[in-house]
Amino acid sequence: MTALPSYKVLFSTGSLLRPSLQEIFVLARQTGFDGCDLVIQKHLDHGAYRETLKECVAILPVYALHVPLERLKSWGKPVEALVRSVALAKEFDIPVVNFHPPSWFYLEIAFMRWFRKVRDFQKELRCESVCVALENMPLTEGEIKRRPYLLNNFHDMIKFGMERNLYFTLDTTHLATFEHEVVDAFIAYHTTGRLKHIHMSDHAPEQNHLVPGTGDLPLADLLLTLRSSGYDGTVSLEVAPDELPSTPGHLEAVLREASSFLKGHGESEQDGR
Repeated sequence: MTALPSYKVLFSTGSLLRPSLQEIFVLARQTGFDGCDLVIQKHLDHGAYRETLKECVAILPVYALHVPLERLKSWGKPVEALVRSVALAKEFDIPVVNFHPPSWFYLEIAFMRWFRKVRDFQKELRCESVCVALENMPLTEGEIKRRPYLLNNFHDMIKFGMERNLYFTLDTTHLATFEHEVVDAFIAYHTTGRLKHIHMSDHAPEQNHLVPGTGDLPLADLLLTLRSSGYDGTVSLEVAPDELPSTPGHLEAVLREASSFLKGHGESEQDGR
């Protein structure tokens, strides 16, 4: 019998767009996930978002929160959204808040100035028990390849984060767009003692955020390394919404298989298919 991993396996709510947030939480519970990775999207872009979240955490815990992926009216600009996300995490005892570095390509100038000025993110954001985690971002694929975000090299990101009191989120697909080895990158992050969260998905040329086992990444090797290293953070299934089936029965089967895989069952069958 395979030993249980020391990390928790989550479902990213950003992987489904059509169901209500409550329905997503029920689905995650039914398919074997330990909790959810809550992405702030339109489900929470209203004045009663706390009530919605209370209903959701009664279904399944939230162990990570992702700041809005796009500008939402009630959440404000990037810095304001990050501050509000930390406050919400403190209110609901969510241990990790994940955010992206500023993008020069999308002209996040004010965010960039603030980001470069902060010397201690945990102190600046009054995080207390919440760990604010910076996510490595992708190279855009296609005919024209761009590096639209700051700190594209994950070694530079680690150095920046160590100097500015940040924690880290590792995204496997984002690493793969730069052709980095995911196991080596995990070891580099894990060695810092500041890796709190992992976004797990597969990748193939010009195909991002695939269901594990449908791309080229050695995710089984990565999961074995996580367990052997004693990694005790969170691992979130974060796939593109159009990679998941639309029919309920098929969707449940895919998610159940994915949660089982991330918990360490059946790696050899999934990896490299």
